[in-house]
Amino acid sequence: MKNKILILLCCILLSNCDKWLDIKPYDQISEEELLKTEEGFQKLLNGIYIELNREELYGQSLSVEMVEIMGGVYEIGDDSNVWGNYSDLKRYDFGTEYWRNRFTATWNKAYALILNCNKILENIEGKEDMFTQGGYDIIRGEALALRAMLHFDILRLFGPVYSKTPEAKSIPYYTHRTNTPEPQLPASEVLNLIVTDLKEALIALKDDPIITEGTMMSSLDNGQSNFYRYRALRLNYYAVEGLLARVELYAGNRAEAYKHAFDVIAAADRGIFPFVDSRLVIGSVTDPDRIFSSEVIFALTNTQRVKIFNNFFDPKRTTFTFKMESNLLNDKIFGGGSVTGGYQDDFRNRAIWNASGSNRFFFKYADMAEPGRIENTMIPMLRLGEMYLIAAECKGDNLNAGLSLINLLRSKRGIKADYNHFDETLLKYEYIRELYGEGQLFFLYKRLYSDIIRSASDKDNPKASQNIFVVPLPEGEIEVEK
Repeated sequence: MKNKILILLCCILLSNCDKWLDIKPYDQISEEELLKTEEGFQKLLNGIYIELNREELYGQSLSVEMVEIMGGVYEIGDDSNVWGNYSDLKRYDFGTEYWRNRFTATWNKAYALILNCNKILENIEGKEDMFTQGGYDIIRGEALALRAMLHFDILRLFGPVYSKTPEAKSIPYYTHRTNTPEPQLPASEVLNLIVTDLKEALIALKDDPIITEGTMMSSLDNGQSNFYRYRALRLNYYAVEGLLARVELYAGNRAEAYKHAFDVIAAADRGIFPFVDSRLVIGSVTDPDRIFSSEVIFALTNTQRVKIFNNFFDPKRTTFTFKMESNLLNDKIFGGGSVTGGYQDDFRNRAIWNASGSNRFFFKYADMAEPGRIENTMIPMLRLGEMYLIAAECKGDNLNAGLSLINLLRSKRGIKADYNHFDETLLKYEYIRELYGEGQLFFLYKRLYSDIIRSASDKDNPKASQNIFVVPLPEGEIEVEK
Protein backbone atom coordinates (compact mmCIF):
# COMPACT_ATOMS: atom_id res chain seq x y z
CA MET A 1 0.00 0.00 0.00
CA LYS A 2 1.33 3.45 -0.91
CA ASN A 3 -0.07 5.08 2.19
CA LYS A 4 0.98 3.60 5.49
CA ILE A 5 -1.81 1.83 7.33
CA LEU A 6 -1.25 1.58 11.04
CA ILE A 7 -1.89 -1.65 12.84
CA LEU A 8 -4.91 -1.22 15.06
CA LEU A 9 -4.37 -2.25 18.64
CA CYS A 10 -8.00 -3.33 18.93
CA CYS A 11 -8.32 -1.42 22.17
CA ILE A 12 -11.24 0.83 21.29
CA LEU A 13 -14.07 -1.26 22.65
CA LEU A 14 -17.72 -0.58 23.22
CA SER A 15 -18.25 0.88 26.65
CA ASN A 16 -21.17 -1.42 27.38
CA CYS A 17 -19.54 -4.70 26.34
CA ASP A 18 -21.72 -7.64 25.45
CA LYS A 19 -21.61 -10.77 27.51
CA TRP A 20 -22.13 -12.88 24.40
CA LEU A 21 -18.79 -11.62 23.05
CA ASP A 22 -17.29 -12.00 26.53
CA ILE A 23 -15.14 -8.90 26.12
CA LYS A 24 -13.44 -6.92 28.85
CA PRO A 25 -11.67 -3.59 28.33
CA TYR A 26 -7.95 -4.01 28.00
CA ASP A 27 -6.63 -0.64 26.90
CA GLN A 28 -3.98 -0.74 29.61
CA ILE A 29 -2.65 -4.14 28.54
CA SER A 30 0.23 -4.19 26.07
CA GLU A 31 -0.18 -6.08 22.84
CA GLU A 32 2.85 -8.19 23.72
CA GLU A 33 1.14 -9.34 26.91
CA LEU A 34 -2.02 -10.25 25.02
CA LEU A 35 -0.05 -12.53 22.72
CA LYS A 36 1.13 -14.62 25.67
CA THR A 37 -2.26 -16.11 26.64
CA GLU A 38 -5.30 -17.72 25.08
CA GLU A 39 -7.47 -15.00 26.58
CA GLY A 40 -5.23 -12.39 24.97
CA PHE A 41 -5.71 -13.91 21.53
CA GLN A 42 -9.45 -14.04 22.19
CA LYS A 43 -9.48 -10.33 22.98
CA LEU A 44 -7.49 -9.45 19.88
CA LEU A 45 -9.88 -11.45 17.70
CA ASN A 46 -12.91 -9.92 19.39
CA GLY A 47 -11.43 -6.50 18.73
CA ILE A 48 -11.53 -7.23 14.99
CA TYR A 49 -15.18 -8.29 15.15
CA ILE A 50 -16.04 -5.10 17.00
CA GLU A 51 -14.18 -2.93 14.51
CA LEU A 52 -16.19 -4.49 11.67
CA ASN A 53 -19.11 -2.49 13.09
CA ARG A 54 -17.43 0.82 12.32
CA GLU A 55 -19.23 3.14 9.89
CA GLU A 56 -16.50 2.68 7.27
CA LEU A 57 -17.36 -1.01 7.06
CA TYR A 58 -20.45 -3.01 8.01
CA GLY A 59 -21.88 -0.61 10.55
CA GLN A 60 -22.95 1.60 7.66
CA SER A 61 -20.99 1.84 4.39
CA LEU A 62 -20.99 -1.85 3.38
CA SER A 63 -24.37 -2.76 4.79
CA VAL A 64 -27.24 -0.29 4.82
CA GLU A 65 -25.93 2.90 3.28
CA MET A 66 -23.19 3.54 0.68
CA VAL A 67 -23.18 0.22 -1.16
CA GLU A 68 -26.97 -0.06 -1.00
CA ILE A 69 -27.39 3.33 -2.67
CA MET A 70 -25.07 2.04 -5.39
CA GLY A 71 -27.38 -0.97 -5.65
CA GLY A 72 -30.33 1.34 -6.33
CA VAL A 73 -32.35 0.20 -3.35
CA TYR A 74 -33.41 3.64 -2.12
CA GLU A 75 -35.38 6.42 -3.77
CA ILE A 76 -32.85 9.27 -3.68
CA GLY A 77 -33.85 12.76 -4.78
CA ASP A 78 -31.74 15.40 -6.54
CA ASP A 79 -32.17 18.21 -4.01
CA SER A 80 -28.79 18.48 -2.30
CA ASN A 81 -30.36 20.47 0.52
CA VAL A 82 -32.25 17.31 1.45
CA TRP A 83 -30.02 14.51 0.20
CA GLY A 84 -26.59 16.08 0.46
CA ASN A 85 -23.86 13.96 -1.13
CA TYR A 86 -26.19 11.02 -1.69
CA SER A 87 -27.41 12.61 -4.94
CA ASP A 88 -23.87 12.31 -6.35
CA LEU A 89 -23.67 8.64 -5.40
CA LYS A 90 -27.06 8.00 -6.99
CA ARG A 91 -25.48 9.26 -10.25
CA TYR A 92 -22.39 7.08 -9.61
CA ASP A 93 -20.20 10.16 -9.42
CA PHE A 94 -17.39 8.55 -7.45
CA GLY A 95 -14.99 11.43 -8.11
CA THR A 96 -16.32 14.04 -5.68
CA GLU A 97 -14.06 14.84 -2.76
CA TYR A 98 -16.64 13.51 -0.31
CA TRP A 99 -17.00 10.11 -1.94
CA ARG A 100 -13.30 9.74 -2.69
CA ASN A 101 -12.70 10.20 1.01
CA ARG A 102 -15.48 7.77 1.94
CA PHE A 103 -14.20 5.01 -0.34
CA THR A 104 -10.66 5.59 0.86
CA ALA A 105 -11.81 5.28 4.47
CA THR A 106 -13.45 1.93 3.67
CA TRP A 107 -10.30 0.71 1.92
CA ASN A 108 -8.01 1.81 4.76
CA LYS A 109 -10.18 0.35 7.51
CA ALA A 110 -10.50 -3.00 5.74
CA TYR A 111 -6.77 -3.31 5.22
CA ALA A 112 -6.03 -2.23 8.78
CA LEU A 113 -8.18 -5.11 10.04
CA ILE A 114 -6.59 -7.47 7.52
CA LEU A 115 -3.21 -6.61 9.04
CA ASN A 116 -4.66 -7.33 12.49
CA CYS A 117 -5.76 -10.75 11.24
CA ASN A 118 -2.22 -11.32 10.03
CA LYS A 119 -0.87 -10.28 13.42
CA ILE A 120 -2.95 -13.02 15.05
CA LEU A 121 -2.04 -15.60 12.43
CA GLU A 122 1.69 -14.90 12.59
CA ASN A 123 1.86 -14.91 16.37
CA ILE A 124 -0.34 -17.94 17.00
CA GLU A 125 1.85 -20.34 15.01
CA GLY A 126 3.54 -22.94 17.19
CA LYS A 127 1.55 -22.04 20.31
CA GLU A 128 -0.98 -24.90 20.24
CA ASP A 129 -0.08 -25.90 23.80
CA MET A 130 -1.20 -22.52 25.10
CA PHE A 131 -4.85 -23.18 24.20
CA THR A 132 -7.63 -25.25 25.69
CA GLN A 133 -9.01 -28.01 23.51
CA GLY A 134 -10.01 -26.66 20.10
CA GLY A 135 -9.22 -23.05 20.92
CA TYR A 136 -6.13 -22.79 18.74
CA ASP A 137 -7.91 -24.04 15.63
CA ILE A 138 -11.02 -21.92 16.15
CA ILE A 139 -9.12 -18.67 16.61
CA ARG A 140 -6.84 -19.42 13.68
CA GLY A 141 -9.76 -20.49 11.47
CA GLU A 142 -11.80 -17.38 12.24
CA ALA A 143 -8.81 -15.09 11.60
CA LEU A 144 -8.23 -16.72 8.21
CA ALA A 145 -11.90 -16.37 7.31
CA LEU A 146 -11.99 -12.72 8.38
CA ARG A 147 -8.94 -11.98 6.25
CA ALA A 148 -10.59 -13.61 3.25
CA MET A 149 -13.96 -11.90 3.80
CA LEU A 150 -12.43 -8.42 3.98
CA HIS A 151 -10.32 -8.96 0.86
CA PHE A 152 -13.37 -10.29 -0.98
CA ASP A 153 -15.55 -7.29 -0.25
CA ILE A 154 -12.77 -4.87 -1.20
CA LEU A 155 -12.35 -6.84 -4.44
CA ARG A 156 -16.09 -6.74 -5.13
CA LEU A 157 -16.15 -2.99 -4.56
CA PHE A 158 -12.95 -1.84 -6.28
CA GLY A 159 -12.15 -4.73 -8.59
CA PRO A 160 -13.13 -5.20 -12.23
CA VAL A 161 -16.35 -6.77 -13.45
CA TYR A 162 -15.09 -10.31 -13.03
CA SER A 163 -17.25 -11.90 -15.71
CA LYS A 164 -15.78 -9.47 -18.25
CA THR A 165 -12.11 -9.07 -17.29
CA PRO A 166 -11.01 -11.62 -14.67
CA GLU A 167 -7.33 -11.02 -15.42
CA ALA A 168 -7.50 -7.25 -14.92
CA LYS A 169 -5.45 -5.76 -12.10
CA SER A 170 -7.47 -5.34 -8.95
CA ILE A 171 -6.25 -5.11 -5.36
CA PRO A 172 -3.32 -6.31 -3.23
CA TYR A 173 -3.65 -9.40 -1.05
CA TYR A 174 -1.86 -9.30 2.29
CA THR A 175 -0.96 -12.62 3.89
CA HIS A 176 1.59 -11.16 6.31
CA ARG A 177 2.36 -7.89 8.06
CA THR A 178 4.63 -5.62 6.09
CA ASN A 179 5.44 -1.97 5.56
CA THR A 180 6.19 -2.72 1.92
CA PRO A 181 3.27 -2.25 -0.43
CA GLU A 182 2.04 -5.44 -2.07
CA PRO A 183 1.30 -5.28 -5.82
CA GLN A 184 -2.15 -5.12 -7.32
CA LEU A 185 -2.96 -8.63 -8.45
CA PRO A 186 -5.21 -9.85 -11.25
CA ALA A 187 -8.69 -10.39 -9.89
CA SER A 188 -8.46 -14.11 -10.61
CA GLU A 189 -5.37 -14.42 -8.40
CA VAL A 190 -7.08 -12.54 -5.59
CA LEU A 191 -10.07 -14.87 -5.77
CA ASN A 192 -7.75 -17.89 -5.70
CA LEU A 193 -6.10 -16.55 -2.54
CA ILE A 194 -9.50 -15.90 -0.97
CA VAL A 195 -10.63 -19.45 -1.71
CA THR A 196 -7.34 -20.82 -0.35
CA ASP A 197 -7.80 -18.93 2.92
CA LEU A 198 -11.42 -20.03 3.27
CA LYS A 199 -10.62 -23.69 2.59
CA GLU A 200 -7.81 -23.56 5.13
CA ALA A 201 -10.25 -21.98 7.58
CA LEU A 202 -12.69 -24.85 6.97
CA ILE A 203 -10.00 -27.36 7.86
CA ALA A 204 -9.14 -25.44 11.02
CA LEU A 205 -12.83 -25.27 11.99
CA LYS A 206 -13.61 -28.94 11.32
CA ASP A 207 -14.31 -29.46 15.05
CA ASP A 208 -16.27 -26.24 15.50
CA PRO A 209 -18.82 -26.94 18.25
CA ILE A 210 -21.57 -25.55 16.01
CA ILE A 211 -21.44 -28.81 14.05
CA THR A 212 -22.54 -30.94 17.00
CA GLU A 213 -24.07 -28.43 19.43
CA GLY A 214 -25.64 -25.82 17.19
CA THR A 215 -25.26 -22.07 17.51
CA MET A 216 -25.41 -22.05 21.34
CA MET A 217 -26.97 -18.58 21.47
CA SER A 218 -27.11 -18.37 25.26
CA SER A 219 -24.65 -17.69 28.06
CA LEU A 220 -23.27 -20.12 30.58
CA ASP A 221 -24.41 -19.42 34.12
CA ASN A 222 -21.39 -20.93 35.85
CA GLY A 223 -19.02 -18.03 35.31
CA GLN A 224 -17.13 -19.77 32.50
CA SER A 225 -16.10 -17.95 29.33
CA ASN A 226 -18.68 -17.63 26.55
CA PHE A 227 -16.02 -17.10 23.90
CA TYR A 228 -16.70 -20.41 22.12
CA ARG A 229 -20.47 -19.98 22.31
CA TYR A 230 -22.76 -17.67 20.28
CA ARG A 231 -21.37 -19.26 17.14
CA ALA A 232 -23.77 -17.40 14.81
CA LEU A 233 -22.02 -14.20 15.91
CA ARG A 234 -18.69 -15.45 14.62
CA LEU A 235 -17.30 -16.83 11.37
CA ASN A 236 -18.20 -20.39 12.27
CA TYR A 237 -17.71 -23.48 10.10
CA TYR A 238 -20.98 -23.03 8.18
CA ALA A 239 -20.44 -19.29 7.76
CA VAL A 240 -17.16 -20.14 6.04
CA GLU A 241 -19.05 -22.57 3.80
CA GLY A 242 -21.52 -19.78 3.04
CA LEU A 243 -18.71 -17.39 2.19
CA LEU A 244 -17.18 -20.01 -0.08
CA ALA A 245 -20.54 -20.39 -1.85
CA ARG A 246 -20.69 -16.62 -2.36
CA VAL A 247 -17.07 -16.40 -3.55
CA GLU A 248 -17.23 -19.40 -5.90
CA LEU A 249 -20.41 -18.05 -7.49
CA TYR A 250 -18.72 -14.68 -8.02
CA ALA A 251 -15.81 -16.53 -9.66
CA GLY A 252 -18.21 -18.45 -11.91
CA ASN A 253 -17.47 -21.82 -10.31
CA ARG A 254 -21.09 -22.93 -10.14
CA ALA A 255 -20.54 -26.54 -9.09
CA GLU A 256 -18.40 -25.47 -6.12
CA ALA A 257 -20.85 -22.74 -5.20
CA TYR A 258 -23.72 -25.24 -5.22
CA LYS A 259 -21.78 -27.72 -3.08
CA HIS A 260 -21.00 -25.21 -0.33
CA ALA A 261 -24.45 -23.63 -0.37
CA PHE A 262 -26.11 -27.03 -0.15
CA ASP A 263 -23.87 -28.02 2.78
CA VAL A 264 -25.30 -25.06 4.69
CA ILE A 265 -28.84 -25.96 3.63
CA ALA A 266 -28.26 -29.51 4.89
CA ALA A 267 -27.09 -28.12 8.24
CA ALA A 268 -30.26 -26.02 8.38
CA ASP A 269 -32.32 -29.13 7.73
CA ARG A 270 -30.62 -30.73 10.75
CA GLY A 271 -31.87 -27.83 12.88
CA ILE A 272 -28.77 -25.64 13.14
CA PHE A 273 -30.27 -22.73 11.17
CA PRO A 274 -33.99 -23.52 11.06
CA PHE A 275 -36.40 -21.42 9.05
CA VAL A 276 -37.95 -18.80 11.29
CA ASP A 277 -41.20 -19.81 12.98
CA SER A 278 -43.95 -17.85 11.21
CA ARG A 279 -45.53 -17.14 14.59
CA LEU A 280 -42.47 -15.08 15.52
CA VAL A 281 -42.78 -13.04 12.33
CA ILE A 282 -46.48 -12.46 11.71
CA GLY A 283 -47.99 -13.81 14.92
CA SER A 284 -46.55 -10.95 16.96
CA VAL A 285 -47.72 -7.81 15.19
CA THR A 286 -46.07 -5.43 17.64
CA ASP A 287 -42.84 -7.35 18.16
CA PRO A 288 -41.90 -9.47 15.10
CA ASP A 289 -38.51 -11.07 14.52
CA ARG A 290 -37.77 -8.92 11.48
CA ILE A 291 -34.29 -10.28 10.79
CA PHE A 292 -35.46 -13.92 10.88
CA SER A 293 -32.74 -14.48 13.47
CA SER A 294 -32.76 -18.29 13.53
CA GLU A 295 -31.78 -18.28 9.82
CA VAL A 296 -28.77 -15.99 10.26
CA ILE A 297 -25.59 -17.96 9.62
CA PHE A 298 -23.28 -15.13 10.65
CA ALA A 299 -24.09 -11.73 12.10
CA LEU A 300 -22.18 -8.92 13.70
CA THR A 301 -23.44 -7.79 17.07
CA ASN A 302 -23.76 -4.05 17.54
CA THR A 303 -25.41 -2.71 20.68
CA GLN A 304 -25.90 0.62 18.88
CA ARG A 305 -27.73 -0.91 15.94
CA VAL A 306 -30.91 1.07 16.59
CA LYS A 307 -28.99 4.15 15.46
CA ILE A 308 -29.01 2.69 11.96
CA PHE A 309 -32.80 2.72 12.02
CA ASN A 310 -32.97 6.16 13.62
CA ASN A 311 -30.45 7.72 11.23
CA PHE A 312 -31.77 6.30 7.96
CA PHE A 313 -35.16 4.57 8.12
CA ASP A 314 -37.35 6.05 10.87
CA PRO A 315 -40.50 7.56 9.30
CA LYS A 316 -40.40 10.28 11.96
CA ARG A 317 -37.22 11.73 10.46
CA THR A 318 -37.65 15.35 9.38
CA THR A 319 -35.14 15.25 6.49
CA PHE A 320 -34.58 12.27 4.20
CA THR A 321 -35.65 8.71 4.92
CA PHE A 322 -34.32 5.72 3.01
CA LYS A 323 -37.10 3.70 1.39
CA MET A 324 -37.86 1.97 -1.89
CA GLU A 325 -39.72 3.67 -4.70
CA SER A 326 -43.41 3.06 -3.90
CA ASN A 327 -44.40 1.75 -7.33
CA LEU A 328 -41.50 -0.69 -7.37
CA LEU A 329 -42.27 -1.90 -3.86
CA ASN A 330 -46.01 -2.28 -4.31
CA ASP A 331 -46.32 -3.31 -7.95
CA LYS A 332 -43.31 -5.59 -8.45
CA ILE A 333 -41.43 -6.54 -5.29
CA PHE A 334 -44.53 -7.32 -3.25
CA GLY A 335 -47.04 -7.15 -6.08
CA GLY A 336 -47.34 -8.41 -9.61
CA GLY A 337 -48.30 -11.95 -8.70
CA SER A 338 -47.11 -14.57 -11.17
CA VAL A 339 -45.46 -11.94 -13.38
CA THR A 340 -42.87 -10.74 -10.83
CA GLY A 341 -43.36 -13.26 -8.03
CA GLY A 342 -44.46 -10.56 -5.63
CA TYR A 343 -47.30 -11.04 -3.14
CA GLN A 344 -48.50 -8.84 -0.31
CA ASP A 345 -48.79 -11.89 1.99
CA ASP A 346 -45.04 -12.43 1.83
CA PHE A 347 -43.72 -12.50 5.42
CA ARG A 348 -40.86 -10.24 4.37
CA ASN A 349 -43.44 -7.65 3.39
CA ARG A 350 -45.73 -8.01 6.38
CA ALA A 351 -42.98 -7.97 9.01
CA ILE A 352 -40.39 -5.58 7.57
CA TRP A 353 -42.33 -2.90 5.68
CA ASN A 354 -44.69 -0.73 7.74
CA ALA A 355 -47.20 1.78 6.40
CA SER A 356 -47.29 5.38 7.56
CA GLY A 357 -49.85 7.41 5.67
CA SER A 358 -49.39 6.82 1.96
CA ASN A 359 -45.78 5.69 2.38
CA ARG A 360 -44.20 2.45 3.52
CA PHE A 361 -40.99 2.33 5.53
CA PHE A 362 -38.27 -0.25 6.11
CA PHE A 363 -38.21 -1.59 9.68
CA LYS A 364 -35.70 -4.45 9.54
CA TYR A 365 -33.33 -2.66 11.93
CA ALA A 366 -35.91 -1.29 14.34
CA ASP A 367 -35.61 -2.67 17.86
CA MET A 368 -38.00 -5.30 19.09
CA ALA A 369 -40.11 -4.02 21.97
CA GLU A 370 -38.49 -6.27 24.54
CA PRO A 371 -35.22 -4.60 25.65
CA GLY A 372 -31.94 -6.45 25.88
CA ARG A 373 -32.70 -9.00 23.17
CA ILE A 374 -29.76 -10.20 21.13
CA GLU A 375 -31.92 -9.82 18.00
CA ASN A 376 -31.77 -6.05 18.59
CA THR A 377 -28.00 -6.09 18.04
CA MET A 378 -27.61 -8.38 15.02
CA ILE A 379 -26.44 -7.08 11.64
CA PRO A 380 -26.86 -10.04 9.26
CA MET A 381 -23.80 -10.87 7.18
CA LEU A 382 -24.87 -14.29 5.81
CA ARG A 383 -28.30 -15.85 5.90
CA LEU A 384 -29.95 -19.09 4.90
CA GLY A 385 -32.09 -17.48 2.19
CA GLU A 386 -28.99 -16.49 0.23
CA MET A 387 -27.81 -20.10 0.31
CA TYR A 388 -31.10 -21.16 -1.30
CA LEU A 389 -30.71 -18.47 -3.96
CA ILE A 390 -27.14 -19.56 -4.72
CA ALA A 391 -28.04 -23.24 -4.79
CA ALA A 392 -31.03 -22.55 -7.06
CA GLU A 393 -28.90 -20.54 -9.48
CA CYS A 394 -26.19 -23.20 -9.62
CA LYS A 395 -28.13 -26.46 -9.49
CA GLY A 396 -28.15 -27.11 -13.20
CA ASP A 397 -27.43 -25.68 -16.63
CA ASN A 398 -30.25 -23.14 -16.39
CA LEU A 399 -32.24 -21.37 -13.72
CA ASN A 400 -35.27 -23.61 -14.14
CA ALA A 401 -33.24 -26.46 -12.62
CA GLY A 402 -33.43 -24.65 -9.29
CA LEU A 403 -37.21 -24.16 -9.26
CA SER A 404 -37.82 -26.57 -6.39
CA LEU A 405 -35.32 -24.75 -4.16
CA ILE A 406 -36.76 -21.32 -4.94
CA ASN A 407 -40.31 -22.50 -4.40
CA LEU A 408 -39.35 -24.08 -1.07
CA LEU A 409 -37.80 -20.81 0.07
CA ARG A 410 -40.88 -18.90 -1.03
CA SER A 411 -43.16 -21.33 0.80
CA LYS A 412 -41.24 -20.49 3.99
CA ARG A 413 -42.07 -16.85 3.31
CA GLY A 414 -45.80 -17.56 3.26
CA ILE A 415 -46.16 -17.56 -0.54
CA LYS A 416 -48.56 -20.23 -1.73
CA ALA A 417 -48.05 -19.70 -5.49
CA ASP A 418 -45.12 -21.58 -7.01
CA TYR A 419 -43.00 -20.36 -9.89
CA ASN A 420 -43.41 -22.49 -13.02
CA HIS A 421 -40.35 -20.92 -14.61
CA PHE A 422 -37.37 -18.93 -13.33
CA ASP A 423 -35.22 -16.34 -15.05
CA GLU A 424 -32.61 -13.71 -14.18
CA THR A 425 -35.16 -10.96 -13.55
CA LEU A 426 -37.07 -13.13 -11.09
CA LEU A 427 -33.77 -14.05 -9.44
CA LYS A 428 -33.03 -10.36 -8.89
CA TYR A 429 -36.49 -9.78 -7.42
CA GLU A 430 -35.93 -12.65 -4.98
CA TYR A 431 -32.58 -11.18 -3.91
CA ILE A 432 -34.26 -7.83 -3.27
CA ARG A 433 -36.99 -9.43 -1.18
CA GLU A 434 -34.54 -11.55 0.81
CA LEU A 435 -31.50 -9.31 1.25
CA TYR A 436 -32.74 -5.73 1.07
CA GLY A 437 -30.75 -3.49 3.39
CA GLU A 438 -27.88 -5.97 3.83
CA GLY A 439 -25.34 -4.66 1.32
CA GLN A 440 -25.50 -7.44 -1.29
CA LEU A 441 -27.56 -6.10 -4.20
CA PHE A 442 -24.92 -3.93 -5.89
CA PHE A 443 -22.59 -6.92 -5.91
CA LEU A 444 -25.34 -9.08 -7.43
CA TYR A 445 -25.80 -6.68 -10.34
CA LYS A 446 -22.03 -6.35 -10.81
CA ARG A 447 -21.62 -10.14 -10.89
CA LEU A 448 -24.41 -10.50 -13.46
CA TYR A 449 -23.37 -7.33 -15.33
CA SER A 450 -27.02 -6.46 -15.17
CA ASP A 451 -29.12 -3.32 -15.20
CA ILE A 452 -29.88 -2.18 -11.68
CA ILE A 453 -33.49 -2.35 -10.47
CA ARG A 454 -34.18 1.03 -8.89
CA SER A 455 -37.56 1.91 -10.34
CA ALA A 456 -40.72 0.23 -11.57
CA SER A 457 -40.03 2.00 -14.87
CA ASP A 458 -37.25 0.28 -16.80
CA LYS A 459 -36.19 3.53 -18.48
CA ASP A 460 -35.26 4.94 -15.07
CA ASN A 461 -33.06 1.99 -14.11
CA PRO A 462 -29.27 2.45 -14.39
CA LYS A 463 -27.84 0.43 -17.27
CA ALA A 464 -24.95 -1.93 -16.69
CA SER A 465 -21.60 -0.28 -17.39
CA GLN A 466 -18.02 -0.21 -16.21
CA ASN A 467 -18.58 3.36 -14.95
CA ILE A 468 -21.23 2.10 -12.54
CA PHE A 469 -19.62 -1.11 -11.37
CA VAL A 470 -15.93 -0.24 -10.97
CA VAL A 471 -15.08 2.13 -8.15
CA PRO A 472 -11.70 3.84 -8.71
CA LEU A 473 -8.97 2.80 -6.31
CA PRO A 474 -7.89 5.38 -3.74
CA GLU A 475 -5.41 7.77 -5.33
CA GLY A 476 -2.47 6.55 -3.25
CA GLU A 477 -3.08 2.95 -4.35
CA ILE A 478 -3.07 3.36 -8.13
CA GLU A 479 -0.04 1.75 -9.72
CA VAL A 480 1.43 3.64 -12.65
CA GLU A 481 2.45 1.45 -15.56
CA LYS A 482 6.11 1.93 -16.50
